[in-house]
Amino acid sequence: MPPPRHGGQGNVRQVDDTGGPQAWFESLPIITRYWFGGALAVTVMCNFGFLPIMKMLWMWDQVWDNFEIWRFLTPFLFVGKFDFNTLMALYMLQSYSNRYEMEPYNTGGGGGTADYAFALMFGAISIMVTYPIMGMLLPAPPVFARTLMMFVLYVWSKRHPTAPTSIWGVQFQAIYLPFAQIGLSIAMGGSFADLVH
Repeated sequence: MPPPRHGGQGNVRQVDDTGGPQAWFESLPIITRYWFGGALAVTVMCNFGFLPIMKMLWMWDQVWDNFEIWRFLTPFLFVGKFDFNTLMALYMLQSYSNRYEMEPYNTGGGGGTADYAFALMFGAISIMVTYPIMGMLLPAPPVFARTLMMFVLYVWSKRHPTAPTSIWGVQFQAIYLPFAQIGLSIAMGGSFADLVH
């Protein structure tokens, strides 16, 4: 019988190469890693009372009058109160942000991460600019993480329209995924206005 191998060879694993959550998190593309990590941290801190939720909301008058410039970023990081919809939103954020960042549309921004960063900036600016108009039509809260996540999901589904995807074991093409996600969220008690704006 041969002696056991050591030093990371064969099937023997060392203490420091076990993988785990840290290795998974570090394997995410850079924008997905920071967006998902920031969303998770801000959502947890707001739900446990470490950060005031009112400071995370988009309020242009507070930005203009009090120079609260963090409000350009924080509405895209706070996902909502702890419930099943929030867990699903965080999963969808990580999953589809990761998929789209790996293979975005070529916008001329240099490819890959640069194109994804441009798409996110375009989506974020569009959401902030159209919020006052949509706020008059729909009772939408000034929290945009789910809206930007739906933007990424929609653009990914347009990029890969025939890719197979599923929600809870129901298979369909990716082109229908944003509409299935909206329907599922509404069926589970989520707000339509929260997703479409």
